[in-house]
Amino acid sequence: MGDVRLRIDGPKLWTLSGFDYRDAMIATPESAYGTVLNIRDVGILGSAHFLNVPGQPGKVEKELVSSVRFWVDEQRVTQIMPTMNVTGASFRMERESQIRAVEVQSSVMVRDGVLMETARLRSQEAIDLKVTYPLMYAWSPTMTDYLFGDEQGVQKRGQFLKDAGKPNEGLEKSARWMAVFDSQQGLGAVCCLVERPANAEAWLQYTDAPGVYRKLRIMSFSEQTLPAGFEGTYRAAIGFFQATPENWEGIAMSRQQELQTLAAVPATARP
Repeated sequence: MGDVRLRIDGPKLWTLSGFDYRDAMIATPESAYGTVLNIRDVGILGSAHFLNVPGQPGKVEKELVSSVRFWVDEQRVTQIMPTMNVTGASFRMERESQIRAVEVQSSVMVRDGVLMETARLRSQEAIDLKVTYPLMYAWSPTMTDYLFGDEQGVQKRGQFLKDAGKPNEGLEKSARWMAVFDSQQGLGAVCCLVERPANAEAWLQYTDAPGVYRKLRIMSFSEQTLPAGFEGTYRAAIGFFQATPENWEGIAMSRQQELQTLAAVPATARP
């Protein structure tokens, strides 16, 4: 899709699984994406996260995927093969699934060099959660620098760990976007949280694991109960850029402003 290449992985239950920009890896396929619930006293269940069924060795509980559909250049892909390579000006995947009592409607779309991902959750009953991650992105371990910010500008900046060791973790409760940059390749990306439910928090949580990934998670319902009847949408927009170590911050900030503007335009009104 132009300069952007992404992967959809069947074994990971048809979820996003890494993406490249200008033939360089921006987010690694060696991790999980999609939506997961960490259910209290049960464990983590969702995209690429399975649970052993108690008393039934070898049997696992999975997210139940009921529908997956693809479009390239707004034309429906009707023949699905075990391994496929498709090319076009735009790509869209629509997916429906269920994680226990939670219905998930998700979509992945690439158009005009922007990746847009949406997860809509609807709960049929109350679920006691440790946390849920509606959206997740495993940035490449080659990323060297990062920014966190909101609509007013940069809130935090720094460099990722260089040496293998204990991963570093952090939580940015008021940030609404994260930018990452690979100073060797001169390439980076910005992820903006452009929609969240009015009745739920949405924090940016990250794990810096050198040699593995620099992982960003949209975090919600931390130590809370997902109420029966809950319905909410989480949406992220990811844009890419080329820069130098001297000017990457300014370019990243401009890119996030473009993404916020794009996300504010209804899909039906976009050219």
